[in-house]
Amino acid sequence: MSSVNPLYPRKYTCPICKTSFTSFQIRSSAVFVEKRESDFHVIYRGTSPLHYSIIVCPECYYAASNKSFNKEIPAKQADQLAVALMQLRPAQKEEFGKERTPEQALKCFQQAIRTAQLKKAPPEELAGLLLGSAWIARETLKFDLESTYLNEALNQYLEAFQNGSGRVGNLSDVKATYLIGELHRRIGNFSEAVNWFNNVITHKDIKQNPQTEKLAREQWALTRQETLENPDSRTSNSKDQDNSTETRTKNIPTAVSSGNSPTPALQKKRPLMQMPMHFYADQIDWLNQLVNRGYETTGTLVTREQVVRACLDAYMHFLDSQLPAGFETEKDLYKQLAELLPSNNMPVS
Repeated sequence: MSSVNPLYPRKYTCPICKTSFTSFQIRSSAVFVEKRESDFHVIYRGTSPLHYSIIVCPECYYAASNKSFNKEIPAKQADQLAVALMQLRPAQKEEFGKERTPEQALKCFQQAIRTAQLKKAPPEELAGLLLGSAWIARETLKFDLESTYLNEALNQYLEAFQNGSGRVGNLSDVKATYLIGELHRRIGNFSEAVNWFNNVITHKDIKQNPQTEKLAREQWALTRQETLENPDSRTSNSKDQDNSTETRTKNIPTAVSSGNSPTPALQKKRPLMQMPMHFYADQIDWLNQLVNRGYETTGTLVTREQVVRACLDAYMHFLDSQLPAGFETEKDLYKQLAELLPSNNMPVS
């Protein structure tokens, strides 16, 4: 007697181009959980449902989770998405509707991230996609890429948590608090992780969540041990820092400096710090376009945060000590910067 194929074709209709197609899904009877990791990543025996949780239209490459793919999109937004997705189509057509390798599953998640950015999806939706990408990167031993996705997921979860009202996507307030702590721990922000785990343990609803309490206590103890073993990674709060700025524990390589530029040499490292900031919608759109263009060209993900840091380094390099002064508004500063930059073609009026 032959075994039943764990995969079966399910019908979908693209909300953007209206193409009807099928994409493989895994039968619930074929799902066998082997292990659950501390950031909610589930390791399965055999085929992983995670690898088939994103649906990609074979025509326009609109991508979304299998739970929301068929959700109707307003006509105006659909038209805008169609134009934007056309510009991001891969050079060679790829088939995502059949059996997938982990590498193909990761590509599906990456396409879903780009789609969500174009849709201006809420941060909790983007956070889930980024976390799923991190999990698959971990499965394929791409640990640098995993770290990048974990960091981006953390930023989105923090934004969603601050804007939320008791839940973050499908996570309760308690579980979201725990997950933020665990993501901090996994990227090396041990002091922040301890703070968030403490928030879980003292949460008003913690007794209704005994499993999450157990996890938080275990990870709190692990993080304290990791802090002792890695003293350089402890967060230090200088008296000269703004109260809203938190020292981060990671170090990043910087751009090469030349002349008297204040930009540190490539081999030197700088402490990475966290600062809450707000951007205009068109600025975020521009950052997303730059991230997507870089990824389409090189296949390497450079995050929005890294793009902003690169722009600041470029300003530091070109302006050197010619810092503008006497400005009172953003517009005043923009005009002065526009006049100082070389090969200036920026409007100053």
